[in-house]
Amino acid sequence: MKHAPQALYIHVPFCAAKCAYCAFYSLPAPAAAQRRQYLNRIAAEFADTAPRTGPLKTVFIGGGTPSFLSDNELRELLQAVRSSFTFAPDAEFTIECNPDSLNPDKIAVLVATGVNRVSLGIQSFSPRFRACIGRQGGLAGLERHIALLRDHGIANLGADLIYAIPGQTLADWEADLRQTLALGVQHLSTYALTVEENTRLTGDAVRPVDEQLAVDMWDRAAQVAESAGLRRYEVSNLAVPGAECRHNLDIWYGAAYLGCGPAASSYDGMTRWTHRSSLDEWLRHVSPETDVLTPQARAAEVLTFGLRTVAGWPRKLFRERTGFDLVELRGEAIASLVRDGLLELTPDVLRPTRQGLLFADTVAEQLL
Repeated sequence: MKHAPQALYIHVPFCAAKCAYCAFYSLPAPAAAQRRQYLNRIAAEFADTAPRTGPLKTVFIGGGTPSFLSDNELRELLQAVRSSFTFAPDAEFTIECNPDSLNPDKIAVLVATGVNRVSLGIQSFSPRFRACIGRQGGLAGLERHIALLRDHGIANLGADLIYAIPGQTLADWEADLRQTLALGVQHLSTYALTVEENTRLTGDAVRPVDEQLAVDMWDRAAQVAESAGLRRYEVSNLAVPGAECRHNLDIWYGAAYLGCGPAASSYDGMTRWTHRSSLDEWLRHVSPETDVLTPQARAAEVLTFGLRTVAGWPRKLFRERTGFDLVELRGEAIASLVRDGLLELTPDVLRPTRQGLLFADTVAEQLL
């Protein structure tokens, strides 16, 4: 069923340098002229698409590194968002930032344009492991920036960490966790290092850590985070209750969303389309690629997204979002996954077990 999107994702495809693990579309060290072209085109895209959206409940600006933009460029982008779209009264407005590209002037821009949630790309505090994953830049000033954000009313702060880095021990990982949580962040995203195609890691003969060690690290994240008041709510995400990322939750639960910028995807409840991963093609208005699926296949895809969450799918909500009952849609596969101890089914909800979260990709494969 088609719905007017109330979630907006904006892709800023620029960064200072490409990290070795990064498979997202980004252009390292872009020229000022490229940034100007981007800002002109994205403002036009906002004006074209805003009439088709409802009042925005969530906005998420990712990349790339949005905070790579200069103070004035960032102000221009955020003001264009504010002037083009209508916001719901309690809208969540998130931007991803790298600590080394933040400064007091940029923080003032975030505050002035109504950003109320900041996700910080830390990845690791260890110089050794940062070098291993090609993470350039440093973390100098991180605590000062966090204090400044809080002083200006942006208290909803999250951090990203990477684990299962070659050579990393459980003690190394716990040190990163504790140092991050000592900052008082309300949200923590933890991602196992994976070697994606077309990344620098592909040709580096990276040897992954032992699979059991990676599982132990996943468990340790929950144990350490819970001692700081955070709870796991999705495969890779933990948060203080009430500080979960609403933008991602809405998307995992099948809500319509609009994507602006190169490589950004949109979904209207039936069809998903994605801008080309090319700044040049996006600037030339090359038609997006459309993902055509039957209603049943699309509903099954939405089902797998929601089963990445600890809460799983309320059956009533799934029917409202897709028009299908989840048991009627994939009853045999669900029964098999329940027997295997990966899912739990009640009259009201289908949710993953701990094993189901650990093997979320296996669950998805069987349901699709």
